[in-house]
Amino acid sequence: MLVGTASDAFPDGAVVDLPGPPAQPVGWQVEAHVPQPGRAPSRVLVSPGVAPRAPHLWCVLRAAGPGAAGGDVDLVAFSTAHLDDGAVVGEDVLPRLDVGWANQVGAVRWTASTGVVGQVFVAPEHRRLRVAAKLLVVAAGVRVAFGWASLRSDGRLTDLGDTWLAAAPDWWRSRVPERTAHLPPMDLRPGG
Repeated sequence: MLVGTASDAFPDGAVVDLPGPPAQPVGWQVEAHVPQPGRAPSRVLVSPGVAPRAPHLWCVLRAAGPGAAGGDVDLVAFSTAHLDDGAVVGEDVLPRLDVGWANQVGAVRWTASTGVVGQVFVAPEHRRLRVAAKLLVVAAGVRVAFGWASLRSDGRLTDLGDTWLAAAPDWWRSRVPERTAHLPPMDLRPGG
């Protein structure tokens, strides 16, 4: 199990073996259950302090589409009782659960090789519930499990993204340069 904390003691994304049984240290943000090194986590739990009021979320991890440029990946969140909070599954699981892409409450798309987050979507009825914050921390747990680049922005933001960033914790704001471009609102649900 990998447990992430906000600390200057180690470089971003460092994996550190702690003595004793697995535990959540003070200041923990994310806990990723990785069945085998280099594989997708089966579960990623987010500290309640990171995303208070965020609903129960489980996620589908998938390539962003056929021939996705630069290793783009989608992490699509659902808030149904079909799976435990923090479960991370492949898209092949959806038909077995009778859940469709239209049921998603949020999604994040980023490039694995660079860590640049290209899109963050939260369904209008789930906005202001810390879904984006929780989803981005789950994405951070996934990227550490795979050894991918740290998540960051290139300064291209929608107005909603800029508003979210203003209230984001310092450890996330430090990953986003000044706004360089105003993107149109993203109202389409990725994954469908």
